[in-house]
Amino acid sequence: MKKLVRKLYETWRKFWKWVFTLPLIQWVAAAFMYLVIRLIHWSCRIEYRNKQVFKQHRGKPVIFAFWHGRSMMLTSGIKRWGRGGYAIFSRHRDGRLMAKLQRMFGLRGIYGSTGRRGAVQVLREGVKVLSEGNLLAISPDGPKGPRMRVHDGVLYFARKTGAPIIPVCFSCSSPWFQSRWDKYLVATPFSKIILEAGEPFYVRPDDDMEVARKNLEQIMITQLHMLDIEFGHGIIQPAEEKPKEQ
Repeated sequence: MKKLVRKLYETWRKFWKWVFTLPLIQWVAAAFMYLVIRLIHWSCRIEYRNKQVFKQHRGKPVIFAFWHGRSMMLTSGIKRWGRGGYAIFSRHRDGRLMAKLQRMFGLRGIYGSTGRRGAVQVLREGVKVLSEGNLLAISPDGPKGPRMRVHDGVLYFARKTGAPIIPVCFSCSSPWFQSRWDKYLVATPFSKIILEAGEPFYVRPDDDMEVARKNLEQIMITQLHMLDIEFGHGIIQPAEEKPKEQ
């Protein structure tokens, strides 16, 4: 009996995984998620910190960098400042769903990864959109981690184009931290939210990439920790770094 139940469950799960690959279903799911996020945004008290950073880089090429687990309220917050642009999404089912959601917030998708697979095309497209004066949003630890560890792609974009990296993060008074690799934070209705823009971080052509990576990583980790401490949350530690391939 247990084997039969397990088999039925696996069949049901595979069916729904397939269903969610259908574009129409993804658009319906994205529309529902969009409405939920907008309602939460409307119900919350939001404090924008370093608003001048958003204002100073309006209409200019800029890279907004955020940890994967802190993406939920950022796009709706950025939309307040009238910025559209581009974001990088994986080609996986979940990535395409997120691309449809973010399209509703004004961000168009670049599909692929800044890791080895498909990296060249993504890097070319990212450099192109920045060179045209657009915003590029990227989670340096996405889409699969390790958590709160910067991949090199964001540094490549900054060095190649001269565009500044703006670390952005949010935290809230009543969070729901999901049990995922990225400790994804879901803001709940009627919370207080702080959405912060950090100071511009530049990567120059002669900079040591590993030093730049560690510096940016520490800035972004500190930003997240300070916001969480302000609300009395526990400290979320970065995952262990994966050893670099020789």
